[in-house]
Amino acid sequence: MSAEERIASLAARAFPRALARYSPYLLIGEPVVDPDGETFARIDLASRTIRLGARPIAEASLEDALEALIAHELGHHVAFPGHPVEHARLLLLERTFLPRLPRSLTGPFYDLLVDERLGQGLPSIEDDLCRILVARGARAPDDVLFTFQRAVIEELWQRREGELLGKNAAAFARAFPDHRLDAKLVAEHLFAFAPDVTLQYLYFASIAWRYAMASPAQKHAGEGDCAEGELSAEDLAAALVPKKSEKAAIERAIREGFFSKDLAEKLADQSLERRAGAMPGDGAGKSELLTTAMAAHYRREAEKYLFRPPPARVFADALVPTTHLEWEPGDPVADIDWVATLLRRGETLGAAMPLLRERIADEEGQSTPSFLGRTEIYLDVSGSMPDPKRALNAMTLAAQILATGTIRAGGAARALVYSVGHEKAWDFCRSERVLSRFLMRYIGGGTQFPFDVLAASVEETRSEQPIRVVITDSDFDANYDAHRQNATIFARAAERSPAFVLLLHAPNREKVRRYEQAGARVVAVRALGDFPRVAAELAFSLFDDPGTTHPSG
Repeated sequence: MSAEERIASLAARAFPRALARYSPYLLIGEPVVDPDGETFARIDLASRTIRLGARPIAEASLEDALEALIAHELGHHVAFPGHPVEHARLLLLERTFLPRLPRSLTGPFYDLLVDERLGQGLPSIEDDLCRILVARGARAPDDVLFTFQRAVIEELWQRREGELLGKNAAAFARAFPDHRLDAKLVAEHLFAFAPDVTLQYLYFASIAWRYAMASPAQKHAGEGDCAEGELSAEDLAAALVPKKSEKAAIERAIREGFFSKDLAEKLADQSLERRAGAMPGDGAGKSELLTTAMAAHYRREAEKYLFRPPPARVFADALVPTTHLEWEPGDPVADIDWVATLLRRGETLGAAMPLLRERIADEEGQSTPSFLGRTEIYLDVSGSMPDPKRALNAMTLAAQILATGTIRAGGAARALVYSVGHEKAWDFCRSERVLSRFLMRYIGGGTQFPFDVLAASVEETRSEQPIRVVITDSDFDANYDAHRQNATIFARAAERSPAFVLLLHAPNREKVRRYEQAGARVVAVRALGDFPRVAAELAFSLFDDPGTTHPSG
């Protein structure tokens, strides 16, 4: 039997025992033995997959400590961090106020919390956990932060001084003569701050960051940590705004003097702009991640104001269903009649042999009214508003609310952002992600509304005109007056559109009257922060029909 097969067999027996230390009902698969693994054990928080390194385990003779290895990884899944979003929160917090560290403090912090909990369990696996720490230390003798982590465990479990540090104990003591006092403080106070993980982390960071600064840089993200997995843009978006409990922990840490005045001032600033700037990564990769994460953040913010806009009436062919046919690979999945399939063929056979039912016009050319929301958005991204990737831009959020609401209503939207120039996503789209990413575009500079694009749009859409919304400020007045034909284009767009709406910040009353006389509907936005609310109330400004769909949030 090979080492890989032997470890796989032992892991299969150890896994239920490790699982029982938390709950036998955890939804997580058995560990996967990786013959080429470089570490003893790792867990991917996103896929919830535990991987065991066959070669390192065999070399360190840890076959009889597999229960402790697996239980430690399960601890990351269950509680510390428990979810990628919670990890993202601590990572962004760390990067907002501490100097750029060669490696993050989060990994050793999670390890301490997991091991402290496991050390209390019965039957005890404390000795096995200590063996694992010693074996890990032998593979990373220069990792100062991990050496300090082992010193904390020595104090926590009252182990013999230097037992877990091994041969490095004397050299480490010379380099860091106060490390034993620091370890005692962490062991004594860190777990007393439970269950506030943010406060626990801040206390740990106040002492451990100096050891992290002396550690070698990581070659790869997450190297040296057993909880891995790339943070998604959605995870980071959910972590951009600190929770109330996080703010309370930060206030207490500052009040109790965890950090120097300089670090405390940086810690106190947890603005969206600062946390967005703390995104992990470098270069183009960071820029891409920032754009995607901020787009996801705007979608989350739009949920607070989400509404279903009144649809514009269009005409479609009157459709009637045909007889059932056999569905074949290559046919549209949307044409499957699942109700008829289940009734006629049952759950098992129906899944393999579904029935197809097409719908065709009863008489070619016959039409019937149907409803399809189509919204065309013109968003001012001039220099008067911040870059939406760096701070919350109220105008961009208003556009996001309108686009998302249209799509949720079953419709489609397209958008154009403009300043001195313009960029557009001009195919009507039903993807919230695609439009939200496009709306992260920023030009800056002056304001020049693209009346030529508006004129072309009116001619292009002809009998299926969309609702048109312009989100801008009083600079639009100068654009309107710049050329005589602009007034003609504006009036024609107002005449042809089901609704032509201007969301104007701080408008001039005389100018508003002029736009209304041309056929547009003007919604005055007194303060920039009111743009999202006004966008949510747009349904009322578009139609006066009491049957119109009202905002839902």
